[in-house]
Amino acid sequence: MPDQRRASAKIPYPTPTIAPAATNTPLPVDATKQSCETVPITVQDGDTLSSISLNYAVPMDAIKEFNGLTTDNVFVGANLLIPLCFRAATPGPTPTATIPPPYPAPNLLLPADGAAFTLANDVVTLQWASVGTLRDGEAYQITVEDITASQTRRLTDYVTDTKYIVPTSYRPKDNVAHILRWWITPVRQAGTDDQGQPIWAASGAVSDKRDFSWVGIAVEGTPNP
Repeated sequence: MPDQRRASAKIPYPTPTIAPAATNTPLPVDATKQSCETVPITVQDGDTLSSISLNYAVPMDAIKEFNGLTTDNVFVGANLLIPLCFRAATPGPTPTATIPPPYPAPNLLLPADGAAFTLANDVVTLQWASVGTLRDGEAYQITVEDITASQTRRLTDYVTDTKYIVPTSYRPKDNVAHILRWWITPVRQAGTDDQGQPIWAASGAVSDKRDFSWVGIAVEGTPNP
């Protein structure tokens, strides 16, 4: 008699697909930011997005996109990251970027903060430590400001040495002890103006500020009767 039992078919279950493990692969924009060498800067008085772009040879659009800026306006005291990976190369047979990273803040040496100068001092010599070997088109910007009440005089000059003699013509013209404040900023020439004069842009951090007093003329004595 034929076997009435019906053979049961064995149907294999499908092999489950194991999902790949999650990775921390960043998105393209994030990857660019992580791999790009940057230099942090603080926007100084007189800086513009254009001058910062010229100073570091990085396109304005790259700075804006990297920092999430929606306009060309930058504000004093704002912190920015300069993406050096977008820096333009120098044209010529060796297309390598020649603009160095920003210099550190110069360390002021003399005169000591609060020093007093009198009529006997025809000139005052300011001295600071070198921030390194300056390249062509680089200098130190010296700023001296008379902060005495009702005075608004400011002296700005540029040297490649690490000392500067305040000219006698800047000495106060009265017998009041004027307070003069000074500081040093490394700068780099970013172009020339219509008169052919250099246009300077900051190329490093601003030094601390120091004060000194300076008396201009002697006090006239009261004549004896």
